[in-house]
Amino acid sequence: MTRYGRLLPFAMLAALLPFSAPAHEANGIASDTTPAIAWTRCASGDVEAIWIRAWGDRLQCGRMRAPLDYDNPTSRSIDIGLVRVTAAVPAQRQGAIFFNFGGPGLSPLNLLPETAALFQVASPSHPVDGDKRRIAERFDLVAVVPRGLKGGTMFSCPEPLGIPAWLDTTVYLADWNWAGFLRDTRSFAQSCSADATQWHMGTWQHVRDMERARVALGEPLMHYFGTSYGTYVGVSYAATYPTRTGRFVLDSVMDYSGSFEAQLGNHAPAKQRRFEQVVLRPAMANPAYGIGTDATHVMARFRAMPTRLQGPWQARVDSPAQLAAMLTLADWVRAEMATWTDTEAWEGLADRLLPRIAQHAFSADPTIDDQIRYAATRLASPLRASVHMPSDNSMYYATVCGDSSWHKQPGDLRRMANAIAARYPAGGGAPVTVGLICHYWRGAPRPAPPLAELTRARPMLMVQAEFDPATPLDGATNAFGVTPDARMVVARGMSGHGVFGLSATPCIERAVGRFLLTGELPADRLSECAFVPEDPHARPTRGTHDLPPAHQLRERLREALRDS
Repeated sequence: MTRYGRLLPFAMLAALLPFSAPAHEANGIASDTTPAIAWTRCASGDVEAIWIRAWGDRLQCGRMRAPLDYDNPTSRSIDIGLVRVTAAVPAQRQGAIFFNFGGPGLSPLNLLPETAALFQVASPSHPVDGDKRRIAERFDLVAVVPRGLKGGTMFSCPEPLGIPAWLDTTVYLADWNWAGFLRDTRSFAQSCSADATQWHMGTWQHVRDMERARVALGEPLMHYFGTSYGTYVGVSYAATYPTRTGRFVLDSVMDYSGSFEAQLGNHAPAKQRRFEQVVLRPAMANPAYGIGTDATHVMARFRAMPTRLQGPWQARVDSPAQLAAMLTLADWVRAEMATWTDTEAWEGLADRLLPRIAQHAFSADPTIDDQIRYAATRLASPLRASVHMPSDNSMYYATVCGDSSWHKQPGDLRRMANAIAARYPAGGGAPVTVGLICHYWRGAPRPAPPLAELTRARPMLMVQAEFDPATPLDGATNAFGVTPDARMVVARGMSGHGVFGLSATPCIERAVGRFLLTGELPADRLSECAFVPEDPHARPTRGTHDLPPAHQLRERLREALRDS
């Protein structure tokens, strides 16, 4: 899920926007008629075949009619998509848990059955993971597909964003490049925001769709698990329908205490700090990585990468092995470029790199050698696609730009691009690109609920990795500070985006599992424990379904969630 501009979580100043609660919040009944969901077996065009085969009748896709505009009784209706995996033991069923995996615009159609699989393969007797199996047995796992995505009535901007993934605003700094960025972002934003349908996308409408689905399912309370931007969705629902909130888990928490623009401004420095602490220093401390011990020299190599590689690679470096692989590949590409006569050679670059990667000795340490080779292969493989246009981001920008106010001018954003290039090379240019598009977006921001309403909702549980590259701990702590009676659990030393289910860290896995099963919160408002990686050789307990082993499921989920 490598998408241009999809490198950042979404945040906004919810408390400062006008808001009026839906008329039916007091009794939880839809204001028109009680909605209905038509459930069928999922089609292969919507969900990967592996999940259709594995889950059988337990995997269901649904459609629900909803008004395009909840505030206009004469509004036309649209289809809202849903997906669920039903409880494994119907006799023990306790309800439903709703999921949102972030984005905005990350589809749950495959992520929901994949997450359910991770729960299903857990052994019920496992001291850390046993509650996951019990959740799969006792709860339907449900997701409402965000408006505009496949599964419901789709929305797509009239024209694509005309900026390739490799053309980073913090790398290509010349005046003529900047003029092109302004032209392309303006054209995309104005054409997309001119479509009146985009006004009815976004968080405000999605939480009302969630409430409609809760009513249709007959659930007395909304139990919820949200990741990244999904944490903002969860808080928005709780502030809109505070008396309907049940057990809410916010994983990899977005800084919803402040504006999205403020978070954009802090993102590059936070990513650079994480890079230095989690990637650069450990790589220099171990000679087996082969990058040397001089930080100035290493960063000079990092900055000297061919510009075509900097955008796809620099902002995504996550580990010492990946850094070592990146520097080695950059040297190879630079040497090859000296022999090129035209840029067409980029087209076959991956095909030339991959055989060399397979044969090259990256390190004398066999384990680290394997890690660097694996990282190099993953870096090289997407180069086949990196020269093409990015995937459609219509729903992402309709949400990000339409949900909040934007104030920075192009001159401010160009100064930001120059500052990131000079001081935060691991930060990436997504903040600048998003800022430009949202600057040109037409229309007033949508309503958002006041955070003060959270005092009427049940206490929530937040979980966070110490070194989260997308939603930094500092921002999560800010959000924690404005969420009454919440509990936060931090996995110290953990690097990654998405926490629950992706490690063997006891304080995280037990706290979330117990809370979702029973509503029991940790005693301390803020607690932590050391990150414990999962054992890839642990034997999963399988039910009647042919599901992949847990370590493969975790790897797939990590990759999908890294940019959510």
